Amino acid sequence: MSTTVRVSDRTRQRVAAMAASTGQQMQTIIDEAVEAYERELFWRGFEQGYDQLAGDPDSWGVVVAERSAESPALRDDLG
Repeated sequence: MSTTVRVSDRTRQRVAAMAASTGQQMQTIIDEAVEAYERELFWRGFEQGYDQLAGDPDSWGVVVAERSAESPALRDDLG
């Protein structure tokens, strides 16, 4: 299934140029770009959450305690 989405002329030209140079369909390029952006947003949110957690001494203490409790289970000496 497909639908029409409005993009600027410049964006359409850029996608068309990428399609011409890679041999991929424009739809594939756009699909992959959206997937990549979605991954970027996920990891950005993950990092922000982790930074917030690290900024809260009580919460960060829980993380440190969990890591300490789990470290004996590591057999690669990285813990």
